[in-house]
Amino acid sequence: MFGTVTGRPRLRGRWVSLFAIAVCLAPAAHAQRAGENATTAADDAFGTSVGSESLGLYSNFNARGFSPGMAGNVRIEGLYFDPQGPLSERIVRGSTIRVGISAQSYAFPAPTGIADYSLRLPGDEQVVSSVFTYGPYTSAMLEVDGQVPITEKLSIGLGGSAARKDGEQADIYYEYQGAVLARLRPNDGTDATAFYSRMEGCNDTARFFVFTSGPWEPPRRPLHANFSQPWTTGDCTEINTGVFGRTALPGDWTIRGGVFHSVRDQHKSYGEILRNVDPVTGFGDHQIYKQPPLKSASTSGEIRASKLFSEGPRRHTATLALRGRDVKRDFGGSVTLDMGRYHVATYTPIPEPVFNVGPTGDDHARQGTVGFSYEGLWAGVGGIGIGLQKTFYHRQITDPPPTPRIVKSNATPLLYDFKANFLITPTLAAYASYTKGLEESGTAPFSASNRGEAMPVSMTKQIDAGLRYAVTPRFSLVAGVFQAEKPYFNIGAGNIYGPLGSVRHKGIEMSATGQLMPGLRMVAGLVLTKPRISGTLVDQGLIGPVSVGVKPRIALLTLQYQPAAWRGFGIDGQANHSGPQANHQSNDMKVAGNTQFNLGARYTFRVGDVPGSLRFQAQNVTNVYAYMISPSGSFNMQQGRRFVLTAAADF
Repeated sequence: MFGTVTGRPRLRGRWVSLFAIAVCLAPAAHAQRAGENATTAADDAFGTSVGSESLGLYSNFNARGFSPGMAGNVRIEGLYFDPQGPLSERIVRGSTIRVGISAQSYAFPAPTGIADYSLRLPGDEQVVSSVFTYGPYTSAMLEVDGQVPITEKLSIGLGGSAARKDGEQADIYYEYQGAVLARLRPNDGTDATAFYSRMEGCNDTARFFVFTSGPWEPPRRPLHANFSQPWTTGDCTEINTGVFGRTALPGDWTIRGGVFHSVRDQHKSYGEILRNVDPVTGFGDHQIYKQPPLKSASTSGEIRASKLFSEGPRRHTATLALRGRDVKRDFGGSVTLDMGRYHVATYTPIPEPVFNVGPTGDDHARQGTVGFSYEGLWAGVGGIGIGLQKTFYHRQITDPPPTPRIVKSNATPLLYDFKANFLITPTLAAYASYTKGLEESGTAPFSASNRGEAMPVSMTKQIDAGLRYAVTPRFSLVAGVFQAEKPYFNIGAGNIYGPLGSVRHKGIEMSATGQLMPGLRMVAGLVLTKPRISGTLVDQGLIGPVSVGVKPRIALLTLQYQPAAWRGFGIDGQANHSGPQANHQSNDMKVAGNTQFNLGARYTFRVGDVPGSLRFQAQNVTNVYAYMISPSGSFNMQQGRRFVLTAAADF
């Protein structure tokens, strides 16, 4: 049955017990859950998440047409972190995408943007926050986070959640999360936090990847319907631990640092692929693959020493940083079976065959970086900054038996960045920056023959410039241009994923965010991107010059009206627009763009000393049928009309 729970019952029972402990002790949220609101938290339209709410033009998986997460540009409270599995919602308070002028506050920026996570740091008041969410579809989740001060200097946080999730493909799976945090503040200048989080789940049915045999769309399929086999479910464990902190030393010195360990243990996973789908009959070649147990683990961290020099209105900050990671990954060993012809919009049960998975290989990478940065700020004038980094990268890949080929690679590039901003008027600022970096290139997608194989690191560079105008103290405009360049990876000959040339994204990005009038807040933005590929394959006409799956136009308009006279009640609306995407490497066809609308209502209240909130959302209210194209060219249906109800309270 599609709703069958698979996995390891003993571990699941353990996490149910942990969840019960979290409910009873009620001890993690520095910012209480009833007040979470991404619209009011957003400083710009480029990407903000708070708790379960998120909005913005960009995300952790897409910024200026690239992925900050895939590139390795992830931070925890501003410190370098190399995640192998996503951070649990039990420790994450929110995240922000740093691009353009918002990235200038970072001593060491990254070419494709930064995804910066803030955690639920335990405070000095005893609080328990509970959140119940129903939707989308039949999903349901209960979350409990709390914090309790042990002494005046030590606070503990504990959280747990249990969820029954109804995915976009109507696949039912279960997920359990638990976390504990400890925060020590021995004096006003010192703060240290340790955390442990664990997630059991990943029981979702394998995603159905659809590819057509030419430049056309597949026949329409019912929205929120599952065409995968019920036995193609995955199971995994994800663990993230770490300790980080800061201390102020005499002489205006500040030391910040953190060490993190991230593990993803994929116990089993499947994938279903339908290739060469005919636009008339709807039938294609059905393949199912299974992967052996795979594990990836990374230890990463950073330590910084900063010295502040002040001279009247001018402040100078010099920073010396050491950053590193050591990551080991299993790969390979998957087996693919041809299952015959299959219809794109009809579920047909298939008995589970025998998959003889093979041995796995080993991918071990080590990277260390030493960096120096200088930042000068002149009050009322502006600032400049420069950064230099020398990185040492070593990687060894051992192919799976029986012929374990060993491939070694090394890189020792010198990286640098420049940035500047200045005030043209007291309310109008200009900014510009140039960044050269060494970034991860991700792994081969499931649809490739070499699925899971890690790609070589890439030299990347980016330049941007723009203006920020404070129309009022509560409303600002940002307009900028950017250009980012890096190697281009996609599926080539023999269905092998690898480098196919170079890609350059030029674009314009704009944001208008803030309070238009009392009670009315707006978050609006627009990104226009021109993605272009260059290289031998383009010159020979074997692939087109436009990147597959990149949206050349993204627009967002969010309005929230919650005046004081309405006594906590508010309404909101959102329009999301995506432009057409190239769906084939030949660029012979584009999938049409679409505009979707969301409507919502919010009610915040207090019962005695207990604040609470109710939140209702209707997403894609006009039930727009639309495809989203992955970089590998597969057709993924966007979700249809759905509803979400959330209730939160802080005790």
